[in-house]
Amino acid sequence: MVTYYLFLISETLLSRLPTRIGYFIAHLTADTVYMLYPHLRASVADNQRHVMGPGASEAAVRASSRKVLRNLARNYFDLIKMPHLRPEGIQRLVSAHNVHYLVDAVARGKGVVLVTAHYGSFDMAVQVLAARSVQTTILVEALKPEQLLDHVVSLRRSQGLNVIPARSGALQAILRSLRRGEMVLFACDRDLTGDSPKALFFGQETGMPDIAVRMALRTGAAMVPVFNRRRNDGRYDVWVEPPIEVQSGNGGAAEYQRQIIRVMEKYISECPEQWVVLEPIWHRNGKDR
Repeated sequence: MVTYYLFLISETLLSRLPTRIGYFIAHLTADTVYMLYPHLRASVADNQRHVMGPGASEAAVRASSRKVLRNLARNYFDLIKMPHLRPEGIQRLVSAHNVHYLVDAVARGKGVVLVTAHYGSFDMAVQVLAARSVQTTILVEALKPEQLLDHVVSLRRSQGLNVIPARSGALQAILRSLRRGEMVLFACDRDLTGDSPKALFFGQETGMPDIAVRMALRTGAAMVPVFNRRRNDGRYDVWVEPPIEVQSGNGGAAEYQRQIIRVMEKYISECPEQWVVLEPIWHRNGKDR
C-alpha cells in the first residue's frame, strides 16, 4: 500500500508540471535510486552488459545503467501526464514510420498481434494508436497492490486504449479482440511466468515468452513488430517493421520466436539505455557492481 500512496502523491505533485521540469525531477529521482539500491543497480548492469557485449568497459556499462533508470523515471512522468494530454497533442509528439505495414495487416481482417519490448517510452508511443482511433488491447503485468494496478490501468486507458492485466481470463479477452479484427500488443522481452520456452537472446539462453506467437498461430492474425524510441528533442519515433509471416500448422513456432528476438535485438542494441528492464533477464554472471 505504501507504493500506491507514494504513486498518488507523486502524481498529484508532478502531473501538471511542464515536461522539462518533470524530467529534471525524474532524473534526480532516478540518480538517487541508482545510488541507494545496489541490487537493482546490479540487475540493470547485468542486462546492459549482455546487450553491450564483452568489449564494453565497466564505466560504459555503469553509465548506460544509470540512463536506463533515468529513462524509466521519464516514462513514469509521461504516464502520470497522460490524462492531461489531448489526442492531437500526442500525435504531434509521436512520428510514426512505415505505417503502411500496419494498415495492410489490419486490412486482412483477422486481427493484428503487435510485438515489442520494454523500450523507449512504451506508454506514450502506444497512445498514438488510440489517438488514431485504432482499437488496441495491451496485456500488462499485474502489479501489486491491487489498488496500484487499478490506478495505473486507469491512466493507460485515459486516451482510449484497452488494457488487460495478465491474470485469469486475460487470454480469452485477447482472443475475442483478435477475432473482432483488432490489435493486441505484447512485450516479448520478459518471462513473467517462469515457464516460457528457452531461446538465445543476445547469445545466451533464457526464458522468452511465446504468447504472441501462440495467439497468432491460433487466430491467423498478422504479427507485426513495432518499437518506439525517445528523441533528444523531446519527441518520439515509432517504427513499424515488416510483418512476420505466420502460417498455422507448419510447426514453425520456434522460428517465429527467433524472428521476434532478432528484431528486438536490433532495436535494443542500437540504444541499450532505452531498454527499461530492471529485473535480471539472464542468470547473473558474478561481475555485477
